[in-house]
This record gives sequence, structure tokens and C-alpha cells, in this order.
Amino acid sequence: MDKSDFRVLIVGLGLIGGSLAKALRGFRNCRIFGVDTNQAVLVQAEKEQVIEKGYLDANEIVAECDLVILCVHPHLTRRFLEELPFKADTLVTDVCGVKQYMQVDKSERNFRYIGGHPMAGKEVGGYEHSDASLFCGASYLLTPDADANEEDIRLLQEMAKHIGCRKTVICSSKEHDAMIAYTSQLMHVVAAALCDNPLLDEAEGYSAGSLRDCTRVAKLDASLWTELFFANKEELIARINEFEDSMDKVKNALSADDRKSLHTFLEHSTARKRRYLSEDLTSKPDRS
Repeated sequence: MDKSDFRVLIVGLGLIGGSLAKALRGFRNCRIFGVDTNQAVLVQAEKEQVIEKGYLDANEIVAECDLVILCVHPHLTRRFLEELPFKADTLVTDVCGVKQYMQVDKSERNFRYIGGHPMAGKEVGGYEHSDASLFCGASYLLTPDADANEEDIRLLQEMAKHIGCRKTVICSSKEHDAMIAYTSQLMHVVAAALCDNPLLDEAEGYSAGSLRDCTRVAKLDASLWTELFFANKEELIARINEFEDSMDKVKNALSADDRKSLHTFLEHSTARKRRYLSEDLTSKPDRS
């Protein structure tokens, strides 16, 4: 895909799409185009020279682009993968937090698809909050199929490095969804559950910071996260079951007045946290 006229199309100029458009300046000397349903966003992005030109309808421009990055909700991403008239040999990627859901039949079409997921974000959305530095230090997940083109993988790795990511992680769609159900979706479930307690309304002044930290991601887009949860429901249910098992260890130890079991549980979890912080991958314990 080395060419003098390298065209990139970003579909959806919200927080992630807008930040990508800003961060991609200078990448392979590309020309960047944008699609959004908000005309004002397109005008602003053009005015800031973040994109060369904006379109309300992806059909007007998608067939002219070499790399298409879908930055919209999961159901729209899947629909676009099924319906947009990509030109032959277009490389298509996305930024969705679910990947098995994106496995559509491409046998009758010519484009190539590699799932992508930058591990970055904010508690606020929209183009107005987009930032070229959003991805600095983040990891970028890629989920290529077994027959994916190595050149395409290298291009996306190069793109991730260009926007500031510290590393690229390559995994299968199933591995992605299992881990994201734990590292992201379960965290949002727990935060929402903590905020479901009416004591939150009276908690001002009673916390040194742990309540704020544990509930940070509860301020979410309910429509988006409902969609993400259902698109990955089997993996998320499995993670919730595991979490409930851990909570039961604490509850059962307290109910039985079993200080030794509680101490062992806390010691074990603290050790895991310390390994995680030091990223010591040589001493991973089993998952018992």
C-alpha cells in the first residue's frame, strides 16, 4: 500500500475518530477525509484542516479510499462492513470494543478487514473533546484473521506507532472479547452497580478517594454500553460469574468469622496487583 496518493477515510468524527484524524497528520503523507452525520463537525474539522473534506454520506467517498477506519457504534460498524461499497483491495479497520460481533461474510466482496481497538478514551465524547495526544502511551489491539495480509498488519502497526501508541497487541477476536470483558466491560458493570446503591447520595465527605476512583467510569453513554454488553454478553456473563465467586469468598469468610481465609484472599489479590503493576510476566500464577 505504498503509494503517493494514500487516502484515509475516517467514518465518525467523535472523540476517537476526531482524535485519530488529528493524530494521523503526516502518516505516510496521507490525505484524510471524514464522514459524520453532523454537518457542523465536518465544517469545524475542515476549518481546522484536520480533514481535507467532509461528507455526510460515506457512499460518496468510500470507494476512493485506501484505508477506511470505522469509528462508530458496533451495530453501525457491522452494517457498514456489510453494505459500504469499498473499492477492491481497500483495507478496512475499526475501533470497536467487541470483535467476534464483527465477523461478517466478506466472501463476495473485495475489501480486507482487520479489527482494531485503541485502548484510549475519556469520560466525555464528541469531536469537541478530540485530542491528537489521546493515544500517547496507549496500547493498540489488532485482531487479524489467520489469512490476514502481513503488509496490512504492518501498516496498522505503523499507524498505531505514528499516533503515539506504546505497543501493538495482536490477538484473536475471541481472546480480545474475553479480555475486554474483564479489563473494561466488567469495570463499567461494577462501577454502575456501586452507583446503584442509594448510599451514594449521602456519601459526600465519607471517602478519601476510593469511591471516586472505583466509580469513575460509571459516568457512561448508556446506549453505547448497553450495545457493547449485549454484543459480548457470553464473555461478560462469564466475567461477572468470576467476580461474584470472588465476592462470595469475602462474604463467606466474614459470615464464618474466618480471618485466615480472608487474610489469604487479600494477600493473594494484593500479590496479583503488584505483579500487574510491575508487568512481571515471568511469574504469572495460575487462574485458581
